[in-house]
Amino acid sequence: MSFSGTCNATVPNDMDKTLEYTGERIIPGVSPAFFLQEHAARYAFAARFCEGKRVLDVASGAGYGTDYLRRKGAACTGLEIDAQAVRYAQHWFPDSDFVCGNAEELGDEWRGQFDCVVSFETIEHLSHPEKFLEGVSRCLRAGGIFLCSTPNKNLHLLEGGHPFHKKEFYRGEFLRFIGTRFQVLDVLGQSFHPAWHRVLFASFSLSKKLLRLARIRSLGIGATIVDKVALSPFEGCMLQEERVLPKFLPSTISRGRIPTFMLVIAQKRND
Repeated sequence: MSFSGTCNATVPNDMDKTLEYTGERIIPGVSPAFFLQEHAARYAFAARFCEGKRVLDVASGAGYGTDYLRRKGAACTGLEIDAQAVRYAQHWFPDSDFVCGNAEELGDEWRGQFDCVVSFETIEHLSHPEKFLEGVSRCLRAGGIFLCSTPNKNLHLLEGGHPFHKKEFYRGEFLRFIGTRFQVLDVLGQSFHPAWHRVLFASFSLSKKLLRLARIRSLGIGATIVDKVALSPFEGCMLQEERVLPKFLPSTISRGRIPTFMLVIAQKRND
């Protein structure tokens, strides 16, 4: 499958065995196990919607999720804007399909080509998320499924606390936005916190903003907020479903518990 993307990924070579760690991108064997678990759990959850389907993984990053869905029976294509990440994915997952392209410029040649689109922790990075939703809708067949996750601003109250994020969503705001293009079937949560943690996370976000203004590197404060997890859900670069801890899987949002992330299950309308 081809795509007229905006970056060039040449044939991978030995230089593409590694990927720069920015603190935002998730890299097996490099990122902390807690964050690896959160990201792997989304793909483990998504697999039930993808088996036997044509799937587009938007912002596929290091490629492990695209490859995992392929191994679970999907015909999956990973789309990633960063050429280095595409070469890395092609090197480690040669049996999977990766292309270079922009999430806000999904090609018309993909119109109606996919049964399912997955995109995890992408929408908050986009300057024009409405273009992304339009493109996802265009790529899906009628009745196709869209799985999309994003951080929950109900927990992170201070806008701008994260340097890589363009726009963060409150729960209701996120559902309304997805609902402009799709029928929302369900919304689940990940990594739950008690309500009083909003104050803790607001203080954490404020401290990060002040450190950036003072040009001081991170003091590792965030490590004190998250659980300590020793088990990685990967063997080498390969996501292993049996190593994903159940507590990280998306689940129902209950009263009094605030999820760190929201995951929407939506469907393209038959109109």
